[in-house]
Amino acid sequence: MKHIQKLHEIDRLFNQLIIFRTLKEDPLVEELLQTLEDIQELADLTLLSGWYGALLEQYPYSNNPWADHLLNLVNSNENYFSLACERGEYPNLPPSIIAAVNEDLKNITHLMSWNPSLIFSFNEAAKSKAGIQRLQPDPALHNLTLKELAEVYKKGSGLFGKYASFTWQSEEQWLKPIETPDPITFSDLIGIEYQKNILLQNTIQFIKGYPANNILLYGDRGTGKSSLIKALCNSLAPAGLRVIEVNKEDLSDFPVITGLLRNRGLKFLLYVDDLSFEPSEVHYKHLKAVLEGGLEVKPANVLIYATSNRRHLIKETFADREEDLHSNDAVQERLSLADRFGITLTFSTPNQVEYLEIVRGLAKQSGLTLSMAELEERALQWASQHNGKSGRSARQFVNQLQGELGMQ
Repeated sequence: MKHIQKLHEIDRLFNQLIIFRTLKEDPLVEELLQTLEDIQELADLTLLSGWYGALLEQYPYSNNPWADHLLNLVNSNENYFSLACERGEYPNLPPSIIAAVNEDLKNITHLMSWNPSLIFSFNEAAKSKAGIQRLQPDPALHNLTLKELAEVYKKGSGLFGKYASFTWQSEEQWLKPIETPDPITFSDLIGIEYQKNILLQNTIQFIKGYPANNILLYGDRGTGKSSLIKALCNSLAPAGLRVIEVNKEDLSDFPVITGLLRNRGLKFLLYVDDLSFEPSEVHYKHLKAVLEGGLEVKPANVLIYATSNRRHLIKETFADREEDLHSNDAVQERLSLADRFGITLTFSTPNQVEYLEIVRGLAKQSGLTLSMAELEERALQWASQHNGKSGRSARQFVNQLQGELGMQ
C-alpha cells in the first residue's frame, strides 16, 4: 500500500505550481490527477492503464512518454513569464517572478522523473520502485533551465510557439492552428522572381522592426499568389513571423484580432485570400478602416497581405462607370480601395515560353527523366485540355506525370 500512497506526491507537486499552474488544465494531466484520487481510494494501480494507453498513443516511440508530454506542455505554455520572454523582457523581469519560475521548474523536473511504464512492468521489484521511490530528478532526463526556456519562449509562446499559421474562427472568436500546413517553399515557385523578392524584402523589413507596407497581390488565378504567402510563412516562421488567414466576411473582426496580437513579441500577417467585393457589399469599409487607420491605430506588429483577381477589388458595373463620369465620390472611394495598400504586386498568366520554363523547372525538381521534347509536348497538351497555361496548371501536370511514370 505504501507505493500507492507515494503517488500522492504527483498531485502535491502539481498543486505547488505558481506561474505554470495552467499545466493542470491539460486533458491528460486532469485525467491523471483524477485517476490518482481513485487509486488512493481503491488501492488499485491498474486504474492508470487507460490513461497510460492514451499517453502511449501520443508518444509511441518514447522511453518516457510522460516526461516528453510534460516537456511539450511546458514549451507551449502561455503564462506571464513566457509572454514576457516572447517580448524580449526576460533580462528585466522582477526577482519575484524569476524565483517563482525557478521553483516551478524544480517541481516540474521532479514530475518528469516519474516513469509510469514501470508500473506496468512484470517485474515486481520495478513495480514497487515506481511507487515507493520518492520522485527525484533523473540527470538523464531534460533538465529545465531558466535561460534555455527563455530562449524557447522568445521564438513564440503558447500556440504561437507551436504553430506558424492559423485561421480566424469568427463564430468562436479564436485562432485555429493549421496543424498540417502546405510545405511549399520558394524554390517550388518558378517564374515570379520579381514578386518573390519584393515580398521577401518587405516582410524581412517588417520582422526586423523597420517600416513596411501592406501588400496586395493581384492577378489571374493559378499564378502563384496564395502559394507565395504559404512559402513566405514556411520560410520566415523561424524568424518570428506568424500568418493568420481571415475570411472576407470576417473583416469586421479586425479590431478583435489585432487586440489579441497587439502586445505579442512576434510579427503577424493578416492574410485575406481571394479578396473582392460586389458593389452592394460593405465589408470593404472594415478593410479600409484598418488600412487607413481609424481611431485605434493598427499595431506595429501587424501587416495585411491580400490576394485578389480584381485590380480595384470592387466589381465595377456599367452604372458605376456612368456615375464616374460625373465624379461620384462614393464610386471613387470604392474603386480606390486597392490604392490604400502600400505595394501592389501584379501576377500575369504566363505565355507559352514562360509556362514551359515553369514546367521544366518543376520537372527537374521532381527528378523526371522524360526527354525535353516529349515533356514540352505533353505539357502543352495538358494545358489545352485542362486549366490553361499557369503555374498551378504546370504543377498539376508534373504531379500527374510523376504518378503516371511511377505506376509503370
